[in-house]
Amino acid sequence: MGGTMKLIKPIVSISKIIEGYDAVISGYNGVLSKGNGIHFDAMTALQKCAEKGKKVAILSNSPKRVRELIEEMNASGLNLSFLETVITAGEVAHYCLKNMKELQLPGKKYYNMGASETAAAIFDGLDYQRVAHISEADFVFVADLRSEKDSVEDYTTEMEHACSLGLPMLCVGNDVSTYKKGEICIGSAALAEQYAVLGGQIMTIGKPEQKILSYITECFGENVQKILLIGDNFATDIKSGEVLGADTLLISKGVHVHSLGEGYIPDVEKARNLALHFNVFPDYVGSGLRW
Repeated sequence: MGGTMKLIKPIVSISKIIEGYDAVISGYNGVLSKGNGIHFDAMTALQKCAEKGKKVAILSNSPKRVRELIEEMNASGLNLSFLETVITAGEVAHYCLKNMKELQLPGKKYYNMGASETAAAIFDGLDYQRVAHISEADFVFVADLRSEKDSVEDYTTEMEHACSLGLPMLCVGNDVSTYKKGEICIGSAALAEQYAVLGGQIMTIGKPEQKILSYITECFGENVQKILLIGDNFATDIKSGEVLGADTLLISKGVHVHSLGEGYIPDVEKARNLALHFNVFPDYVGSGLRW
């Protein structure tokens, strides 16, 4: 529970704790990938969980559509038929945009403040119009930044302009930091946070919001009582576990690696200190996902 100090147990292998769970929810970036291919050991660990009769799902704040993420995972050569479902923030965003009442946007003209290919996939088949100038837009859209080298300052001029026009920002993926091409870089939520500081209205789609978490629980059905959620991000993954009432396993060699260290055996004291900062506590901490 947030705000409650609890014992964080270090683990090396998920096999030591999995028997007590009905289902496993795993994040993607930082757990199964670092934006540069699949960790074979991590995906194999999930497959072993399924072989033990556990329902296994992937829930990612990635702005990619589900089909794109599955293509990436297929490239690992593993059979993914063991997965119960795969859900991404990008797929949920597509659904919400298709059903406009989900978002209450002021219109259908958007200015894309990020990678064009990501936006193209999310808006694919929908009657929204991308405009070249902020002054023509009904809202600003951000999902995946243009480069892993970008900083918030690179977008300040655009954000100030959009904010001055009173445009809402739709942000897909709630990660302040994420992986791209193997590097930790800022995520879309870093821009959303700054936009809010400037006084702009933000709408977000991603963990730990109930509207994305409910997709997973509905897929699992009523027979699933005890869930283990695996992720590398306190603010999104471990918080999602709290929202769901699930136990959580924090992967220390993820987006918080600079604070938690590179050790094979995770540093529980560092994990506890960071948990205090975020006011949410994992049940377990491991350096990586392995069986």
